[in-house]
Amino acid sequence: MKAVRLRTEYLSEPLGIDITRPRLYWNCDEGERQTAYRIVAVRDGDTVWDTGKVPSSRMSHIAYDGAPLGSRDCVAWSVTLWDEDDRAGEPAHSRFELGLLAPDDWSARWITGDYTPVRDVRYPVDCFRRTFRTRGPARRARLYITACGIYEARIDGRRVGEFQLAPGATDYRHRLQYQTYDVTDLVTGRGAGPMAGGGAGDHVLEVDLADGWYRGSVGCFGVTHVFGRETKLLCQLEVTYDDGSRDTIVSDDAFAWSNDGPVRFADLKDGEVYDAAMSPTYTRQARLTREHLTPTASNNVEPRTHEVFPARLLTTPGGARVLDFGQNIAGFVGFTAAGRKGQQITLRLGEVLDEDGEFTQANMQVHKPVKEFGPETEMLLITGQTALITEELQPTPRQEVTFRCSGTGRDHYRTAFAVFGFRYALVETDVDIDPADFHAVAVYSAMPQAGTFACSNPDVNRFLENTRWSMKGNFLDVPTDCPTRERLGWTGDAQIFVDTAAYLMDVAPFFRKWLLDVRDGQFADGTSSAVVPYNGASVLYDNSGVSVGWADAVVLIPYRLWKRYGDEEVIRDCYDTMRRYAQFMIDNTGHQDPEAAKANPYDAYVYEKGLHLGEWLEPTEFRDPMPSRAQPPRTEECTAYLYYTMRHMAEIAQALGHVDDAALFARYADGAKTAYQHLFLTQGGIDTDRQAKLVRPLALGLLDGEPRRKVQERLVTAVEQRGYRVGTGFLSTPFILPALTDAGRADVAYRMLENDQAPSWLAQVHAGATTVWEDWEGTASHNHYSPGAVCQWLFDTAAGIRVDGENHFVVAPVPGGTLTHVRAAYTSLYGTVHSHWEKTPAGLTVTVTVPSNTRADVRLPNGEKRTVPAGTHAFTITD
Repeated sequence: MKAVRLRTEYLSEPLGIDITRPRLYWNCDEGERQTAYRIVAVRDGDTVWDTGKVPSSRMSHIAYDGAPLGSRDCVAWSVTLWDEDDRAGEPAHSRFELGLLAPDDWSARWITGDYTPVRDVRYPVDCFRRTFRTRGPARRARLYITACGIYEARIDGRRVGEFQLAPGATDYRHRLQYQTYDVTDLVTGRGAGPMAGGGAGDHVLEVDLADGWYRGSVGCFGVTHVFGRETKLLCQLEVTYDDGSRDTIVSDDAFAWSNDGPVRFADLKDGEVYDAAMSPTYTRQARLTREHLTPTASNNVEPRTHEVFPARLLTTPGGARVLDFGQNIAGFVGFTAAGRKGQQITLRLGEVLDEDGEFTQANMQVHKPVKEFGPETEMLLITGQTALITEELQPTPRQEVTFRCSGTGRDHYRTAFAVFGFRYALVETDVDIDPADFHAVAVYSAMPQAGTFACSNPDVNRFLENTRWSMKGNFLDVPTDCPTRERLGWTGDAQIFVDTAAYLMDVAPFFRKWLLDVRDGQFADGTSSAVVPYNGASVLYDNSGVSVGWADAVVLIPYRLWKRYGDEEVIRDCYDTMRRYAQFMIDNTGHQDPEAAKANPYDAYVYEKGLHLGEWLEPTEFRDPMPSRAQPPRTEECTAYLYYTMRHMAEIAQALGHVDDAALFARYADGAKTAYQHLFLTQGGIDTDRQAKLVRPLALGLLDGEPRRKVQERLVTAVEQRGYRVGTGFLSTPFILPALTDAGRADVAYRMLENDQAPSWLAQVHAGATTVWEDWEGTASHNHYSPGAVCQWLFDTAAGIRVDGENHFVVAPVPGGTLTHVRAAYTSLYGTVHSHWEKTPAGLTVTVTVPSNTRADVRLPNGEKRTVPAGTHAFTITD
């Protein structure tokens, strides 16, 4: 038996982490059962940890327990496994390296461009340069770097690393990520280049710095300068030689600077202006500046470039030239072109063509003032009173590239400091172009794919891939709602999708990083903004932060990660944050209306506090009317989520040994359940065709016995009466197919899944969608993963794959609908499990493959139960 898929803190051979007792992981290959392991860790040739032979089947969350580790330590580790026959396999090897752990490790100084930013001016990209000389062959070289802004670094003209839009998105008031790059080959010239062969020589370090999230246009209304007006850079290049000596090249005022390079304008959302005839002169010097934060490692996967899509040229009915890349993505656009000096190519990027077949950005743009604006104007924008703004307005986001040719031959371009949500590009130019010279590049955090799913209905398969593409389009260091208009980390969107996300891709380190953002943004009263990290427009996002379903993400996401990955550390790290929010709910129970409070014997367990978004984006016919003044209290949704949150908090507190807390949360969970039943069952019951009102009490566990059965029957009736079309919004869409299945009506669930009449998932597929729409009508964003959260059901019910504790699965497929087969695989923390069922003339065949060192309870559709070890197991059920 041999260990495979070795990882450290969920990452493959991470560089520059700041966890000094990192946890180690592996999966097993060959053999049935791991009976023992031995880990050996080596630093600089010396063994710093040797576990010896440890009798255990454990292969996850094993914390390093050797000699203390410090900054820059590189540890090579190996693991040897013993199988069920006590035979040792070959050792498998991996490594990890620590970054700069203490503020004193940074000898670099913060620098900025030689200018003073003024209001209402957007500046070209800053270009910094420093020459340095190496004294001989380098044993290793590391570049530690970060910025307030986004940077791209080069050594001798070659790009450093694969991280795109570094240092990533955080709340720059609280956290600033830095990156560690292995640049040994770049400074020794190994491989290609003028210094091939190594040795001493002269080198050039260049860094370009753009506005990014720090002072660029962000959020729905394109607010600028959210975190500051002065972009700045911090970098430290350390070259270690064979004799152990080290040279350190640091950012300081010895760096040359200019902002006369080719990128004349760069904004994450608005785009780039690029003049290929220009190059930086570096005629001035950088200035020293200050920053109060000490950079920290993200311990996360990097945003990188991925799939590349060629272009097809369309001519619209109006005669416009439009490039179609065939897939809606978030990413870059690139091309090669030759023209006269100054000849211009303009690209405008968008998701859709309008009903007349013309290019449009109308579904993603709003308007904002051309000049910077304050809170009064912000309020007008938020409330839709744009007509009252007297200043000149402009669309946001522009999603536009303006390229000027150099006139010296074929120019090559790809965006570097802007990321767009698009499938189409409107081309405006008099340059002769060939569509074969254009391409689109997907950019998203480099999360390994976890799950695959295929069935006999190609439309269902396409919808699953649409969901995966919406995830890719919105998982760029932060789980955002859409890659165009808002591009914001809405908490509710993330919490309803996290389980589906985990089936599609390995999201453990990604969400660990984002939960740090959540903790950073928590307010003193225990609440948070509805958007994390902070992106301005606090009047809107902070006030909606208490909304149930959104605010509860602080509890529900850590809980779900704990259950899926068996990672108790995630709930331990987040416990204080979770507890403070739970206490806020407890402190604010009760009806807001004194008369209602007096009339309700369970008032102490009713919840209404704050502004609540409700179900959000149900089909139009079901949406609550929006009153002109006060917001509705949404007592039903709020009390349901009081119960749901308290139930989870009680389980978490009990697991962590907080006995008093567990009792408190359990009391409020029981009380909220009783209050909910009093309000919405005792007083008239639930008799409605509004699916969300029926799904919610079933999915959140608010009903038992006969009341539950009656609501299940009413839900089935509501779905049938609506022709099996979807009638739920954000909060209940993930639950509707499970609720129908739990009611014993998987047949109804399958009919809803396979229905292609709008509103439905497959209606979007039939409309040509390549990603998931935000709303059922297709009038808003066309790249929004939330309605795709139902794909969890495809994995855990249709295919029946569920993680059920350490080294254990439950595989309980539920065949149905018109499907004749389902084939799925899920690479879990414990290995890859496969589930395949197929209807044949002989009956139903079910094939399950269980990875080494795990077991599975197989529950067959005919009610049979089998417990099986590692290996492939086939079952046939005859009619």
